Amino acid sequence: MKVLELNQIQRAEEGLYYRRKFTAVAVIQIPLSNLKIPISFTIETGPLGNKDLSIDFFSSLDYPVIPLKKALAETIMIMDSEGRLP
Repeated sequence: MKVLELNQIQRAEEGLYYRRKFTAVAVIQIPLSNLKIPISFTIETGPLGNKDLSIDFFSSLDYPVIPLKKALAETIMIMDSEGRLP
């Protein structure tokens, strides 16, 4: 399984400066095909600079969720550190 890309990333307005909410469409490569999954994720920065990430799926999946969330989390945190998130 591999995260190919995140498309249609949109940032939702949030009243708190340390919490950023996003929606996107994740393109995931699995052995038999590619999946397009609508997701939402929140990045919350703690007082010491640590970042917590939570990911939610808008639809039910026929694939194990834990490895999918782990791969998405790695991709999202890399995109955040490189400044590629809006």
